[in-house]
Amino acid sequence: MNHLPLLVILIFVLSIILPMIFRLFGSGPRDKARAVVEYAQRRGYVLVNPSVAQALDSSLLDMRRNPALKNSIHASSDIVDIEGLHNGTGDWLAFTCNLRSKEVTIFNFNVSSQRADASGRSIPHKVAKIRAAGLPRFSVGRNSVLHTVVTIVDNIVGAPNVTINVDARQYPEFSAHYWIRGSDPGAVTSFLSPDKIGFLETQKLEGILATNTNYLVYFEDGVLLSEQNFDSFIAKVDALVAAIL
Repeated sequence: MNHLPLLVILIFVLSIILPMIFRLFGSGPRDKARAVVEYAQRRGYVLVNPSVAQALDSSLLDMRRNPALKNSIHASSDIVDIEGLHNGTGDWLAFTCNLRSKEVTIFNFNVSSQRADASGRSIPHKVAKIRAAGLPRFSVGRNSVLHTVVTIVDNIVGAPNVTINVDARQYPEFSAHYWIRGSDPGAVTSFLSPDKIGFLETQKLEGILATNTNYLVYFEDGVLLSEQNFDSFIAKVDALVAAIL
């Protein structure tokens, strides 16, 4: 007897039912919010929207009616000019801490994918924005297929070339694996001293480091949920603050 058709049907049914079960018993938005709030409270960090903590035990209807929640501050509102950090959600659930006398805001941020085949899928980011005015505008990240495609498209449409090259002989590891973009190469290379390039070269950062008028921002793929997630990410940001600022 050929069991292949039955196997195909079983796999099809499981592919529908299993995601429903995971959604039913997995962590919902309220549980994720509670995890962030409880972590911030344990560490003595300040919630950007304190009303979130009081609203967690309210009904969904009451939460929708809560004027304080409707007027929540969005942590990404002053860094939307940084490429890759606009049109996202989840940044109302943020907290601030002080790292080496710098005000740092930490939050999760779901950004809509720019890929045509993503079907509206969002990409989760772990974000830290460090208040630091007067920095030159630049961004640094690891080489990737997406970055290569963006560079090719910019060349095709005649966009200004903002790629900044560093001496491959002096920084072979950095040149092989990282890119720098900025409109003022002189100011950027003056700020990114040999010690800072060396730090980035050895740190092997997974995400993107970027600046705007008031902030140094670091973001990478992933979700901050467990205590270990938060502690590890904040330790990485602390090392960045020490080395870059």
